[in-house]
Amino acid sequence: MPEDRTIAKKQAILFHKGNQLMIKAADHGLRFLLLSGRPLKEPIAWGGPIVMNTQAELKLAFKELEDSTFIK
Repeated sequence: MPEDRTIAKKQAILFHKGNQLMIKAADHGLRFLLLSGRPLKEPIAWGGPIVMNTQAELKLAFKELEDSTFIK
């Protein structure tokens, strides 16, 4: 039997292998985004809207964002 869990707003959840996902909306409705893909098996450094592989890359990305050179 699946585990019942309430997930807070604006949360990302990583599910492991399975063949069924059940979603139930609360009284006020529900919006969700489901993404699926193969694992990259790479390190992840996450900071707000930016995801890189290392903290150094993340720091550089935020500097480039401040300098308006992030998108090249």
